Amino acid sequence: MDFLQVRGEYVSLALVAVLLWLAVRPIAAIVGVPRKQLGELVLDAGVAFVAAARLAYLLIEDRGAFTDPLVAIQIQTGLEPLAGAIAALAVVAWRSRALPRPEQWAWLLAAATAFAVATMAYDGACVVREACYGAPAPAPLGFRMSGLADTRIATPLVEAALLLAALGGLVSFWPRLTMRTRALGLLSALALLRAALTPLSVREWDAVDVETYVLVAAAALTFAAAAWRPTAPRVAQA
Repeated sequence: MDFLQVRGEYVSLALVAVLLWLAVRPIAAIVGVPRKQLGELVLDAGVAFVAAARLAYLLIEDRGAFTDPLVAIQIQTGLEPLAGAIAALAVVAWRSRALPRPEQWAWLLAAATAFAVATMAYDGACVVREACYGAPAPAPLGFRMSGLADTRIATPLVEAALLLAALGGLVSFWPRLTMRTRALGLLSALALLRAALTPLSVREWDAVDVETYVLVAAAALTFAAAAWRPTAPRVAQA
């Protein structure tokens, strides 16, 4: 177990990759996009996520690591998820730029679903990273974890459970939602959950920083876009 904990980030990313590979076929079937193309998109977006998230982390936290390539690629020292998410969405936008608008929403929904699966897999792998603990809380909300004297909330596992519930809700209301509402609703749920659970992370309220406000703003904008309905132009009467 110690071997896994030291390399927790690599194990987590490997688990994410395996679950995404298994999820490509059902996501493609449900959303109605070609499986092969979705697999290629997930691969490209995943690479963009890791590269951008690592680069942003080094720029913000450890610029000196750029002088040592071996340190720079040691992703277990940190990633910046918001930068990675932006890069992944940029890949989706670029790959679907020439498609008609309804097909673009379908691809965005497929990407959002894959992102939700990846997030749940990464959260669940907190065990091998020794990163399941969050803010202190009394039982039964919190429980005692290895090496800690107090009881804490398992924030990543809470996020994974809420994401699973959000996906279940999306499936339940599927026939009543447009493709755009499905895609933007799922993306906004991802952003809102991350922003809402940030204060319950190990840094507690000190974690409410610029990134949290950006996530809240992104969620609000996507909710507004999902709910917006263009009005039909009025036909002039003779």
